[in-house]
Order: sequence, then structure tokens, then C-alpha cells
Amino acid sequence: MSNPIIRITHEEAASSHVDDLIKRQMSLRGDPGVTRHTARSWYYQSWFLFMIVGFIGAMCAWGLTEPWYNDYEYTQGAVTDLDYSFTQDTTNKDEVLPFVMGHLKVNGEDIVLLHTTRELLPDGTTRKLGHDLLKNGETAGFYVEFKESPTEEISLCSFVVRSPPPLASGDKPMTLRAMAKRSNTIGLLLFSIVAGFIGFFIGAADGIVCRLPRRAILSGFVGLFVGLVGGLVSGVIANIVYMPLTQWALSQGGEAGGMSATGFGIQMLGRTLAWGLAGMTMGLGQGIALRSQRLIAYGFIGGIVGGLLGGLFFDPVDILLLGTDKPSAHISRLVGLGIIGLSVGAMIGVVELLARDAWLQMTQGPLKGKEFLIFKDVMHAGSSPRSDLYLFNDPRIAEHHMVIRAVGEDCEVETKQPESHPVLINGRAVKRARLKHGDTVALGGTQFVFQKRKS
Repeated sequence: MSNPIIRITHEEAASSHVDDLIKRQMSLRGDPGVTRHTARSWYYQSWFLFMIVGFIGAMCAWGLTEPWYNDYEYTQGAVTDLDYSFTQDTTNKDEVLPFVMGHLKVNGEDIVLLHTTRELLPDGTTRKLGHDLLKNGETAGFYVEFKESPTEEISLCSFVVRSPPPLASGDKPMTLRAMAKRSNTIGLLLFSIVAGFIGFFIGAADGIVCRLPRRAILSGFVGLFVGLVGGLVSGVIANIVYMPLTQWALSQGGEAGGMSATGFGIQMLGRTLAWGLAGMTMGLGQGIALRSQRLIAYGFIGGIVGGLLGGLFFDPVDILLLGTDKPSAHISRLVGLGIIGLSVGAMIGVVELLARDAWLQMTQGPLKGKEFLIFKDVMHAGSSPRSDLYLFNDPRIAEHHMVIRAVGEDCEVETKQPESHPVLINGRAVKRARLKHGDTVALGGTQFVFQKRKS
């Protein structure tokens, strides 16, 4: 009985209380803290969050632009002046005439039928258009490629729909020229619109998660503006890069006008470079709004890498998976833009994850598991929504509770109100202290673990 046996269970030895006591002792000796394993909440990780909101932004851009963009201009009406000979004067006869089968008029507009023109069947499949299928007076729909030069206009028919459903009553059909101009305008603005929407959602995401509406609105609209303007500029540069490569790819075509393997590779290269350029501005909004050079760099690098990946997958999805024998590539654009949004968002988060120097992981509090990047030299933490680190739903947190400063390669914390609202480092109240990897930082009922990237 003079030496009683003390039994310690595994649960007691592995409890957080033991770690806290060890950390307190090590802190008193000036040793680095002990990092207890804390599970990350995957849904709070930047790469996942930005990936989802980037996808949502891309889908919004697709939904806005798709109704106004046509791969081919479409018109329908009664066929007149059907003639299987070609008499229209054109400046590019050598390019067009060998493929011409005939011409006709619909709604007063000339349409050229080609030997490659196909009939679009009700089940979505196609077949070659024969000479005996179309008749004068028959109502049909035509998907055409409208070409315009300084001296003439020509509409080359790619697909014919026999007995199409009637147009909605009251619809006034646009001319092929007007439809082509609208599609060309949307095509020129596509980079800008996609970059703007992705930038808006990525910029606003962190503010929404952290319950900071002011930051979400500011960062979101800065992201939208930077994306729109930057996307417009980078879109022009991207088109300068893309168009010559596309023409080179088309020049590698086979006998039936299809694209060879070499041409397909050149097409992929052109689009990959173009979307890489367009992605440069998609992740800059949050960094510019918060005046953080680190976030700007992460967004810039991640946007480029994400744009490259999205552009790389666009053409394989369009040509290899969905096929080219269709009058509209709207599904390809839906999938392609979705991939671009996912990849840009994910890469911005991955670059941030790989390049960050120091961060706080919340282990107790409303956003348990979320990691907060120390992205500025001076950051304020407290219950004020204007704080860089907003700690909500904790009545023991002061409006201005703590300041985090970068001191050389280290970080230190300063308590603003040590008497009434202390900050505990490894369980010990401090007014000012340097942080070491693994230290616990407690404010009220909220607790973090300070983590630093290894040199």
C-alpha cells in the first residue's frame, strides 16, 4: 500500500490534455511546440473550394454566352430557286468550287450546297445529302457557315434538316449576316466573360466561407473586373497565337477535309497556349482586393497552369468523345469550359498549398479544420468583420483581439487587450510571443495550431 500502482489507460495517455501540458513545459523552456495530428476538413481546403467555385463561374459564363453564339448560322423556310449548278461569282472559286453541289434560296438568301453537306436526321445521326432529297417549295432548315469578304457574301451549307419544327410564333428570323456578326462578337468576348465569371467566384469564395460579406463583395467584383479587362487583353493575344496555329492545323487535313493526327496535335497546342494566356487574370481578384502580393502570385501562377490544363482537354473532349459530325458544339463547350473552371480553381489552390510559408489551422471553432493563410506582413484577428482573420460566433473574442506580424522568417502574435481578452500560446497567457511550428494559439473558445513550411 506504500507504493500503489498507477494505471494509465491508452485514452488518457493520448488525450489532448497531455499534449497541452507537454507544450506548456516546452514553451517555458523555449523549445518548439508539439504538433498534434489534426484532421483537415477536405471541403475547407482551398484547392477544393476554388475548384468548385471556378466550375460554377465557368457554367455561368457558358449559360450567358451560349444562347447568343452559333457554330453555324441557322435559317429555315421554303426552298426556292433550287439548282444543282453553281453560277455565283466568288473571289475564292478555287477554294469553294470543287466541293459545290448546287445552290438554292431560303427567305431570299443564297445558300450553297456542298458535296460534304449532310442531312441531320431526327435521331441526331447524319447521312450524306443526295441530289433528289430537296425539292422546290419544301420547308427545310439549313445550318450554314457564313463567309464575308469586302466584295461578297457566301453561305456554305453544312447540315440540312428536312421538315423542321415551326419557329415560335412572332419570331422574326435574323439574317445570316446579322447572326454571324453576333456570333463573332461573342466569340471575341468569350475569353473575357469566362475569365470575369471565374475571377468573380474565386475572389468571393473565401469571404463567403469566412462569413465576410464585405470581403466577398469587394474581392468578387475586383475579380470580375480584372477578369473581364485582363481576359479581353489576353484574349486578343490568345487569338493572335491561336489563329495561325488553327490555320496550320486545318492545312494538315485529309482528302475529305478531316483533320490529320498532326493537325489535331497542332490544334490542341494552339488552344492550350490560348487558354493558358487567358487564365492569367482569372485568380488575381482576391490578391488585388486584399493587397497581398503572395495571393496575387498564387492566383497568377495557378491561373496559367489551370488554363493550360483546361485548354489541353478541350479539343479531345470535343473531337474524340463527342464527335465533330454535329451542327452545334454546345455540349463540348459546356464540358470544356467546365474543365477550365475546375482546373483553374484547383491549380490556384494547389499553388497556394505548395508555396505557402505559414498558416493557422483551426482546431476548435466554427470552421474547424480550415487553414488560414498568413498572407500579409500584418494581420488582425478579432470579432470585427473588418479583421483579416474574422472570428465569429465566439462571445469571448474582442473586436480587435490579436495582431499577427511577420518578423523576418518568423511570425509573432501580440495581444491587444491582455487583461480582459488574453491570447494563450500553448496554454500560457502572453502579451507578445514568437510562434514556433506546432504551437497552439487560443483566443476565447477558438483554437489554432500554427504551422510553418519546412525550409
